[in-house]
Amino acid sequence: MRVYVGCSGFYYKDWVGNFYPASLKREDYLRFYAKHFEVVEVNASFYTFPNRGTVKSMLSRAPNLRFAFKAHRSFTHTRNYTEEGAKKFLQALEPVLAEDRFVALLFQFPESFGYGQEQVEYIKGLSKAFRGLPKVVEVRNKSFKKADFYALVQEMGFSMVNVDAPKGEGFLVGPWVGVGEINYLRLHGRDPQKPYDYLYSLEELRKLKDKLRKLPKRETFVFFNNTLRAQAVLNALQFKLLLGLPAEVPASLEKSLRESEWE
Repeated sequence: MRVYVGCSGFYYKDWVGNFYPASLKREDYLRFYAKHFEVVEVNASFYTFPNRGTVKSMLSRAPNLRFAFKAHRSFTHTRNYTEEGAKKFLQALEPVLAEDRFVALLFQFPESFGYGQEQVEYIKGLSKAFRGLPKVVEVRNKSFKKADFYALVQEMGFSMVNVDAPKGEGFLVGPWVGVGEINYLRLHGRDPQKPYDYLYSLEELRKLKDKLRKLPKRETFVFFNNTLRAQAVLNALQFKLLLGLPAEVPASLEKSLRESEWE
């Protein structure tokens, strides 16, 4: 199993001083990030359609990095995209595809999006609009926890995202199944009161490693989304070490997060 570990996003203001040196220029953040990781999940594309020029710039700044992109909210949340919009989104990603550095397009649906025939047909429509592109789907409503749905996901050309998140009444955590061509994990943290503000303990990371090892032996991507105060960076580096992958935890990062526990 070849495992790649990274973070969901790379530019957050509270990473400066925690992970990025305070003196580092913003245009150098991705270069610095790429010294520690081989993959990154771009979340900015959820809020704004990616710009082709910006995508090319990211490729040139980090020539060894591979990229996953989160689909714009018009595809998953407002669900009012047009055929022209899908083409525009795809055109912006062409440089990543041309360099064979594209991991997948992530379609992350909200918890309010529940299982039903209409919802399944909608996902089928996305599979056609983005035919031929590596893609993964994250459904957050527990009603999707069905073997029949997993079979449909694979049939439609998606891989299923496995999620670690706060356990709630209707939130789908897991489902820890191997569906599609790749394994794709997103780790959001476990505090329901403070989304994405969570630091996994080493024991929790060891248990997540055990779950990962039970998935099919194939290319696997793990993205930490507990991004506040660069907690994702520390946990991602710790996870790499637990997997026996080369990693170095910056002393300044460990120190800043350890001190914050006492605030």
